[in-house]
Parts: sequence; C-alpha cells; structure tokens
Amino acid sequence: MNLKLLHISLLGVLLLLFAGCKHVEKVVIERKLKPVSVRRAVRLVRENEVKFNTLSVKKVRLNINNDGNTFSIRGLYRIKKDSIIQVKAQKLTVPVGNLEIDQDSFRVVKHIGSAVISGTIQSINDLAGTDVDYQTIQSILSNHIQSIKQDQIDNPFKDYTMAIEENMYKISSIRERKFKKFSNNENRFERFKQRNEEEHLVKHNIYIDPDIFVVRKIVFNDLNTKMSVTIEFSEFKELGTKWFPGTIHLSVSGKKKLEVQIELSKISIDDETDFGFVIPSKYKREEFQKY
Repeated sequence: MNLKLLHISLLGVLLLLFAGCKHVEKVVIERKLKPVSVRRAVRLVRENEVKFNTLSVKKVRLNINNDGNTFSIRGLYRIKKDSIIQVKAQKLTVPVGNLEIDQDSFRVVKHIGSAVISGTIQSINDLAGTDVDYQTIQSILSNHIQSIKQDQIDNPFKDYTMAIEENMYKISSIRERKFKKFSNNENRFERFKQRNEEEHLVKHNIYIDPDIFVVRKIVFNDLNTKMSVTIEFSEFKELGTKWFPGTIHLSVSGKKKLEVQIELSKISIDDETDFGFVIPSKYKREEFQKY
C-alpha cells in the first residue's frame, strides 16, 4: 500500500500545484491588534465557523511533493458531521480509490489492485507516531477550531496562552518560554514527561484571523520526534453568511519533508443524503497492519 497516499487521504483532498505561476510578493503591514482572551477568541471562531450537518467539496485538485517525489491527483470529499468522512480520488479520468473514515476505523477501496484495506485510526497513529483522531481530521477538512481541551470546569482555558503574532491572534497549548526549555534540554524534557506521565508532548499553535475570526494556520511541534506540521488556510470565499478556505497548504518538516498544496471548489452544505460506501465483493480483503 502507498502509505503516503493514505496519510494524505486522511487529511482530505488536495490541490494541483500550477507550474510556472508567477510569484507575487505579499507586503505585510504591521497593525496594532486589541488583545483578547483565549475564551473570547475561541467563542468568536466558533460563532463564525460554517455550520453543517453534511459538507461536500465536489472538486479537489492536489499536488504532493514527498522528499522530491511529486505526484498529483483529483478528488472530492464529503462529511456527515461527527460520523463519517468519505473521499474519492482519481488520476486523470481513472478512479484510484475510495476512503471512508468513521470515529474509530477506516476502509480503503483500491481500484488499482482490486483490494480493500481496513484498519483502525489507532493503527495509523501507532505506525506514524502521531495522535490524530476523527475530530482532528474533520476539523481540518471543515476549517473548524480543534484540540482546545476544556478539562477545567471553572477555568476551561487555563492551559492555553494568547499572543499576537504575524498580525493574527495565536493560541498556544504550551507557553513559549517553557517550550524552548524543553526543546533545548533533553534532561529537562524527560523529567517533565515523568512528572506529568506524558509519553508524547506536542505544542499546538492556532492562528486566528482578527477580522473574520477564522482559523488561518495550525502548527504542531512534536518534542519527541522533532517533527513540525504546518497547515495554512487561505483564499477564503463566502459560503452563505460564513467563510470557507479555497486553498490549504500542508507542510511537514523533520527527518523527511512533505509539501501538499490544495485547492477546494464547488462547496455545498446540507445537500447530501446518500453516504453509501460500496465495497466490491470480488476485491481481496487486507488488514492495514500488514503494511
């Protein structure tokens, strides 16, 4: 199985990067933003998120660069909120495969090779050394704010900090000073994990547009693997009374580098009624753990 394609499918569908496009220099003018609390920023983002029972992106084009190896693919995806994500992919006019994800598991129908691969979300996390669940994938594909844990009843956002950076509001799961101490001192990092029973520590930054209060960028810094994942949302377009991104850029840095550029169009909400997922009876069944 092409693990690279599976990982990208889990993040959704992505864009064909146009060759020969002229580079446009973006001038960033620093502005003075009014400070806001984490609580208020989260509330404003959730008020401005696209509300849906079903979400469909009927036209997706992508280009992936994995350590210098590039390929492109087209597709579509649709979401039944908090239930199912379905992805279809094709190369030119040839169907490549379909993917279905639910809260705990996934199924991939590979038309090339006539196989069905199934497994759990946890099995992917174990292989990739990540901690991604259904809600994370759904949040990225729908541009919703995600991974803001509210464990404390009296002060649900006490573990998060707010800063102003790159002309945006930035919510962080670990204070910058503490993060730098961990990053530069392995002994200090190990003592922290033992004290807090943490096996996997990831700093999570969310960048919020100060004008329309949508998520513009998400950055994950993994202290264990030294891997960084950045997801940027841009080219926002009106979808009813809300805003939805037309472009997503994903980059992974660490031992290996991955770049994915995405374009989304023909977006609609609450018009899907059939979430059937056909698995051809003659296709051979395979378990993900074999790969």
